[in-house]
Amino acid sequence: MRTTLTIDDEVAAGLKRIQKRHPGKSFKDIVNDVMKKGLAVNGDIPRVPFKIRPLKNMKPKPGLNFDNIWALISEVEGDFHK
Repeated sequence: MRTTLTIDDEVAAGLKRIQKRHPGKSFKDIVNDVMKKGLAVNGDIPRVPFKIRPLKNMKPKPGLNFDNIWALISEVEGDFHK
């Protein structure tokens, strides 16, 4: 959606400082990112559900036992996983 906003001078200065730290981003993208973060703080942006999709034809490595999750975590992350 295209619209015109009047931004306070201190807000514009802050946005310009952010833009200097991220030279590859457009001013429009920076304004949108900052506004989304502000809305998220107030809980006004619904969160997108996180989905994990398994890879096709993937099988667990031989010898890993998925019946004992603590043994599996210990095998993958070591004994100091707690």
